[in-house]
Amino acid sequence: MQEERKEGEVETTNNKQNQKGEVKMANEKKQRKLTKVIEGTVLTITESTTNTVIKVDFAKLPENIKANLGPYGLSQKLGDAAAGKEGQEAVDSIMKIKEGQEKGDWSVRAPAAEKINKKEIVEKFNAMAPAQKAVLAANPDLKKTLEALGVKF
Repeated sequence: MQEERKEGEVETTNNKQNQKGEVKMANEKKQRKLTKVIEGTVLTITESTTNTVIKVDFAKLPENIKANLGPYGLSQKLGDAAAGKEGQEAVDSIMKIKEGQEKGDWSVRAPAAEKINKKEIVEKFNAMAPAQKAVLAANPDLKKTLEALGVKF
């Protein structure tokens, strides 16, 4: 049975799976610390360790707060578009989002950066000629980084 809460109240429950002493397997995906859901004008944030739920209704905020949140949110959205990018690639991503926002399209997205995984790095390293591997191994910092990714020299 779920208790009814007044707006702004926080619900806290113990999640026994997250109690101190839990062992996390190496191949488990990392759980998000916060889950955010927007329904209408209500933002619901759930913190995963304590399972605390916080709800904020944007429509009920004072006008001066709403006025400040608009430019702040726009700054975040445009800044996110440039994450992991530099130079013209960053500018192009920001412009794509900006132009979409000006047309009323909230869901326009900047192209995602190329995804690279450890397995691909190891496979590409293993396919290299021995002379190429020797050049990489001669650089101590590079060798250490590659070993951290799973490359064996």
